[in-house]
Amino acid sequence: MAGLPLSGIRVLDLTQVYAGPTCTRILCDLGAEVIKLEGLKRTDITHLLVIADNDSHDDFWNRMGYFLYRNAGKKSLTLDFSEPDAVELLKRLIPHADVVAESFTPRVMAQHGLDYESLRKIRPDLIMISLSGYGQNGPWRDYTAYGMGLEPASGISSLTGYRGGEPLRTGISFTDPYSGIAGAGAVLTALHYRRRTGKGQYIDLSEQEAAIPIVGYALMDYALNGREPERIGNRSPWFAPQGCYPCRGEDDWLVLTVRDDAEWQAFCEVVGQPKWAGDERFADVLGRRRHHEELDELIASWTREQGHIEAMHLLQAAGVTAAAVLNPKEVLLDPHLRERGYFETIDQPGVGPRPVPRQTGARFSAFDVSTRAPAPKLGEHNKEILQGLLGLSDEEIAGLEERKIIGDKPELAAGEDLMRMFVQWPVTTFLQMGAVAALEPDYKQQLGLEQKAGE
Repeated sequence: MAGLPLSGIRVLDLTQVYAGPTCTRILCDLGAEVIKLEGLKRTDITHLLVIADNDSHDDFWNRMGYFLYRNAGKKSLTLDFSEPDAVELLKRLIPHADVVAESFTPRVMAQHGLDYESLRKIRPDLIMISLSGYGQNGPWRDYTAYGMGLEPASGISSLTGYRGGEPLRTGISFTDPYSGIAGAGAVLTALHYRRRTGKGQYIDLSEQEAAIPIVGYALMDYALNGREPERIGNRSPWFAPQGCYPCRGEDDWLVLTVRDDAEWQAFCEVVGQPKWAGDERFADVLGRRRHHEELDELIASWTREQGHIEAMHLLQAAGVTAAAVLNPKEVLLDPHLRERGYFETIDQPGVGPRPVPRQTGARFSAFDVSTRAPAPKLGEHNKEILQGLLGLSDEEIAGLEERKIIGDKPELAAGEDLMRMFVQWPVTTFLQMGAVAALEPDYKQQLGLEQKAGE
């Protein structure tokens, strides 16, 4: 990793699930050595989400796509913090670390004596970031938080939904990746400050607060005008027409926005309906807004006869903003993303080659930000770290393994057979329930990871 911006920086990563691992994965891609710490009794829950090839045999916890994506390039150290000896080992690692990242509720780190004030006594220039749901102080500080709740709490869900309908989530826990990116930026800022001043610092990142600026325009509308915005679905408060329209294929859709009269004229020419442009109902944006429902029907009558990707290209060529709604398969196979090298093929031990998305959309002329290595297996680097950094002997390592303070197999409280059933449940049970899912046995060939028979 020599030559990368964070080469020589070491991060102790105590985060789990989505926001924190996104933050530390970005730091890893930028050259930092990131050591992910988990306990055998309490592993990152993403060890149990989206198993490769729906195969729960052997060490299935090392083959979960959710974990592999967000932890690629990191190292794995298992330490069970319920054991005082594990806490002491972590404290012994602090002098070797530049950054500590954690995503527990505020009380947890202090309970183990691992709060910032305790750790800075060991290394005064330490940078520590806490990514919690609601921050380290305030009446909500100890509330448990996941993205599915933080998105509504940030105000986003009050704006996403259809006119007259209930609030809707965006479909993912949007605040999680957003907070992870904000957290990585905060750590980079603190590292820059330390380089200038020699001083470390503590970063209190509230995921709720990180996401609130997304609805900044609505906040300002109320602050300035006393007006609460209504949910308007896919429509725009400024442009018309704007919407998401059905296309020829099954569940294929096209989003388009007409920003002004010139674009409306261009749109009508493309779809072969110049008379729409001459219709006085649609002569200006105010008229198009008043008659939006009629416009939606007219536009859909054209899009239903079009392929969603072909229609996007037609409209874009005419200067009309349009985008095909790509499903996950189309994103993975998209020729534009492939040409830009957005997906990297990572050969994950026990899984095989898989496309892994980059964490940032930025390209740097001076260095390449890419995935450095596969995600680690649980406890894969226990000896390397505990012996290489702390000088523990083979006998001490064996003792820690015997007491299950470290190890390479999680303690599955519900029993391994039950857990195997759980990790298979998302595909097998959903199919039995009649959920819409298409399992494609040749998906690796489509992704270019295997050759077809006879080739």
